[in-house]
Amino acid sequence: MGSNYDKEPCCGISLLKYVLFIFNFFLLLGGAGVLGVGIWTMISKFDYAEVLCTYGYTIATYTLIGSGAVVIIIAATGCYGAVQEVKNCLLLYFFLLLFLFLVELGLGVFVYYYRGMIETELENCMTTTLVEDYGMDGKEAYSETVDKVHATLKCCGGQSYEDWAESKWKLEGKAGNRTTPPSCCKTRSEYCSVRTHPSNIYHRGCVAGLSHTIEDHLIILGAACLAIAGVEIMGLIFSMCLYCHLRYEDEEPF
Repeated sequence: MGSNYDKEPCCGISLLKYVLFIFNFFLLLGGAGVLGVGIWTMISKFDYAEVLCTYGYTIATYTLIGSGAVVIIIAATGCYGAVQEVKNCLLLYFFLLLFLFLVELGLGVFVYYYRGMIETELENCMTTTLVEDYGMDGKEAYSETVDKVHATLKCCGGQSYEDWAESKWKLEGKAGNRTTPPSCCKTRSEYCSVRTHPSNIYHRGCVAGLSHTIEDHLIILGAACLAIAGVEIMGLIFSMCLYCHLRYEDEEPF
């Protein structure tokens, strides 16, 4: 014989409240972690975006920062809805979390897809932009980034140090008697790059090393997105279970 009892959810409200509250506490910590990874990327790795020809790396970083901040807000909403047993708040939490889950899942997939395109992108554009933009007026940020890449990765030019022979910086006389920027030197000084001997400058181009550096960092970004998206699935389940339980109680006859 059927009854309302047959429709009652299997988990108690008190248990679900505590589970959802604890889950959202850890979700808040996860959101703070994602936000931290995004800010770390922007502070320590963002200069590399200057030498890329597309905005994929920049978009991924800003989206990660935004999603981390939103996760913190959503987690606070979920905690409030669970403790106060506010059905509308739980429903809002569910849909916000679902939207964020889809965004982060999409971002994680995009990052891993874009990672495979980095080396090709750098091969196609870095040498060209380096030849056109380095040392030119209004391109100071780009020039500083190239110098940083040279010094950090111990490399010179795009494909090799020979790229500088065709650069505007060289052809327009801005280089003086230097063959490459001083940042290509193994021991840096103002005119250390007058000679191109391997004892003076790095001969290896920067494309391979830079692409590996950016690819490795994109793995971190993608892993952060997919990890938090996986955790959010549990939040979707817990919040809907508690919502259904509260709704059942409201409908239960006295």
